[in-house]
Amino acid sequence: MPAEVANPSITVVRTFEAPVADVFFAWTDAAKLKRWLAPAPCQVLEASADPRPGGRYRLVVVDPRGDHHTVSGEYREVVPGQRLVQTWNHEGKGPDGGDYPSLVTVEFREIGPRTTEVTVRQEGLLTVEDRAGNTEGWRLCLGNLAALLQAEAPARSS
Repeated sequence: MPAEVANPSITVVRTFEAPVADVFFAWTDAAKLKRWLAPAPCQVLEASADPRPGGRYRLVVVDPRGDHHTVSGEYREVVPGQRLVQTWNHEGKGPDGGDYPSLVTVEFREIGPRTTEVTVRQEGLLTVEDRAGNTEGWRLCLGNLAALLQAEAPARSS
């Protein structure tokens, strides 16, 4: 049986060489989410987002074995360029085979004209294994986001 965790939250911080508006947009636009919000070699098959308080989002990810993983939730707080708070419901992955809800808070901080620090906090993780897996998953996804923003940088500067 997986070990329960005393502190059921994780925090991951990453700096991006992109303006805060671009980074925030990548978190709230379904087409952008589809391009980065799955740790390789997984891929996002479907993405929808309605980034407003009470709005919903949904992601369907496929892993290398062909298994589908769905995450959905509701935006609780949306402060453009500053903060997102959303429920994060991993469908069918709870300990009882039901859904596994948690809460994700993303804070955006401009640390220079073209540099943004993002802090991701996920609360409600039930086990040490969940914490480790989600920490690594966020790290990999944020690496994907950095690559996407870097690839789009020439288009932004022209």
